[in-house]
Amino acid sequence: MFQRKIYNNGEYALNYLIDYPEDFNERENYPIIFFFHGMGSVRKGLNFIEKNCPVRRERIPNELPFIIIAPSCDDYMWFENTHNVITFIKDCIEWDFVDSDSVYLSGASMGGYFSWTLAALHPELFAAAVICCGAGPYFAANRIKFPVKVVAGALDTTVLPRESELMAERINATGGKAQFILYEDLGHNVWARIFGDQETYKWLIKNKKSKP
Repeated sequence: MFQRKIYNNGEYALNYLIDYPEDFNERENYPIIFFFHGMGSVRKGLNFIEKNCPVRRERIPNELPFIIIAPSCDDYMWFENTHNVITFIKDCIEWDFVDSDSVYLSGASMGGYFSWTLAALHPELFAAAVICCGAGPYFAANRIKFPVKVVAGALDTTVLPRESELMAERINATGGKAQFILYEDLGHNVWARIFGDQETYKWLIKNKKSKP
């Protein structure tokens, strides 16, 4: 069940949802997945995000004890607070109960664009990622060495699927591990399918920062 939280480091405040696994124990270490939503959820509040977040407990296999974090963008775009969001992510990773080798990144649409930015700026933070329908900084693709599932819909006219495909191509051309997934029957909303598939979470958990 999602809980509503406010992160405040004295300079920046961020509303976010967090869902702890069943039988959560602060003395243990858990994998953590961050999900960054798109423009459709901007300034809609945590109730809206809770209802629409595609990364949710009931879609994750019971044996995978992910902590889920879904922040809320209350500005126009995530990019307005890139530095502050990175600080938030780093502070979450430093929680005693987080396995810092099992930190996963995900996002969709505008959140997909932002996830690519985070991946390029701080690839050392993440073990793997699932990024949906977002364009990325092709010129920095060589920095992203962790595995990424790059997801797009062939019928998408909001973010052209070629944007995702190009990012995957550039990552692989520079020694990375990107898998491009194109859903021929879908448009923009590919996140419901990829995050509704339990195999997505099984794939994520296999990737560790300490075990490339």
